Amino acid sequence: MEDQKKRRPIVALLLSFLTPGLGQIYNGQLKKAVSFYLAECLLVILLLFSDLFLSFFGMVMFLLIGFSIGLFSMLEALWSAIRLKRISLKKYNRWYYYLGIIFLNLFILSPTAKSVIPIKAYRMPAGSMSPALVIGDHFIVNKKAFEKQSPNRGDIVIFQYPVDPSKDFIKRVIGLPGEILEIRDKKVFVNNQLLEEPYVKHTDPHIISAQVRPRDNFGPITVPNNSLFVMGDNRDESFDSRFWGFVDASSLKGKALYIYWSENKSRIGRPLNRMLYVSVVWGNL
Repeated sequence: MEDQKKRRPIVALLLSFLTPGLGQIYNGQLKKAVSFYLAECLLVILLLFSDLFLSFFGMVMFLLIGFSIGLFSMLEALWSAIRLKRISLKKYNRWYYYLGIIFLNLFILSPTAKSVIPIKAYRMPAGSMSPALVIGDHFIVNKKAFEKQSPNRGDIVIFQYPVDPSKDFIKRVIGLPGEILEIRDKKVFVNNQLLEEPYVKHTDPHIISAQVRPRDNFGPITVPNNSLFVMGDNRDESFDSRFWGFVDASSLKGKALYIYWSENKSRIGRPLNRMLYVSVVWGNL
């Protein structure tokens, strides 16, 4: 007679929590386990090859689907363990198999998936991009945004700080390659045309001359090829291209998409790259 072993519902629940489908393996239900695992894999593939992540509501839908699959896997494993009570042990019903699957999932498959998923979460550490991003805002960045297209004016981008590449900075793209950029009394001109910037905030009414600091008066300069001129929206409190120069396009790490969490709940879901915020008079749009 085959060896019969009692199934502990709490163990089945915890194993499914660690890896969807593992509770089913514990219950001797290999086909169910494969089904749950394939569902998780299909969800990752959907994230990789769809545009769900480009919007806040698409990401919420993705997370809800993933949470539902995980929760159903846990509850199904729990209920099956209660119903089955005892099973005939299979070859894979050994603790080292469970441990191996958990190790494979947590330390190999999950990190690999994270590395290829085209989005990354960031937290805003300073106020240089206020009011678009305030201290404590958590936002999503599209890491693949500039693989097939160049940045547009108005994009909020993440990049390696030119002075110290180990640090990531976030600013808004203002000047594009080949453009002549100048700042006159806090107003930005691109190719001698005023740039309308309704997103900008000024906290200091004083005008500083170019001889003292380049904050309010700067240029004119021409943006080099494969480079960008970037500035913070909190213009009087931002340390940006006016002070340390251009951003090389190769140092871009992605484009900010939307806020997914904030202490101010009204900010959750707010998109961060609306081109209607930025316009240049006539020929430069």
